[in-house]
Amino acid sequence: MNGVPLNDSSRRLPWLAALLSFIMVGLGQVYAGRLVRGLIFSSAFSVAISVSILFLAFAGPLSTITFGLLAMVASLGLTLAGMLDAYWIAARTGPDYELKAYNRPVVYLLLGLLVMSNCIGFALHVRSSLFQAFRVSAPSMRPTIGVNDRILVDRTAYHRDHPQRGDIVVFHPPTGDWRNHLIKRVVAVGGDTVSMRNGDLYVNGQQLMRERVWPDAQGQNTGQTPQAAIHREHNGTARYRILLSASAPQDQLDFAVITVPEHYCFVLGDNRCESADSRRFGPIPYAVIVGRADYVYWPARDWSRFGRLK
Repeated sequence: MNGVPLNDSSRRLPWLAALLSFIMVGLGQVYAGRLVRGLIFSSAFSVAISVSILFLAFAGPLSTITFGLLAMVASLGLTLAGMLDAYWIAARTGPDYELKAYNRPVVYLLLGLLVMSNCIGFALHVRSSLFQAFRVSAPSMRPTIGVNDRILVDRTAYHRDHPQRGDIVVFHPPTGDWRNHLIKRVVAVGGDTVSMRNGDLYVNGQQLMRERVWPDAQGQNTGQTPQAAIHREHNGTARYRILLSASAPQDQLDFAVITVPEHYCFVLGDNRCESADSRRFGPIPYAVIVGRADYVYWPARDWSRFGRLK
């Protein structure tokens, strides 16, 4: 048989095209000879992830579960579409496919590194400007946040507004140790007066109402006194849970009336008996606040705290 023999190494393998698009969306299209199409898929995937993160930043009280589902659907949908498209393109190429200048492993690697560097750059921008993840290592915010819970902090929250009562804030210790971070709840803001008498919190001279939510009445039938009880505290429009120890004398928590200066806030731990907070170091200036803790994204023990913090 006359003619030049076909080069089997130039044949585009559909399964390999799909695998490459699974590794990096759009790479399978480049392998199959559709460079522009591959770059469009890669760009669409990057934009989808970026829009999802920005949507979380400015959408307001959106549950983490809803955000997680939207992000997962967007990323998995584009990945699956890219794999199917790459498989279809490669399957349509014949054995006489002419290799392009970019059909080389080194080019695939460079494209992958380019997309990865863009993603890393965007992630660093998000960390420095929008969100930052923290691991909580102390029990001072129980029952709202447990030890080893992972939280997401909105660094932009107070670019648009001042801290409000009920907010959970992450801040640098006012002692000047900028390497460490603390997490507490805002109970009073600039211009408020705050005090504690017999374990009861007073803001602007009014005792904050609270009700026990755990253990409930049925939990008391055993005749045993619980070591701690969870109460729901009402602070203006904010509602949040606090933990009070039955063994700790309530008057040890007391402090005299303090007027919070402007551009400062008074913070307490939700675990009132095990928290080093403004009772020790006084009101904190807004300047030391890193951001508002909005989400628990990886609970350490149970999933009841997963989602938006309250």
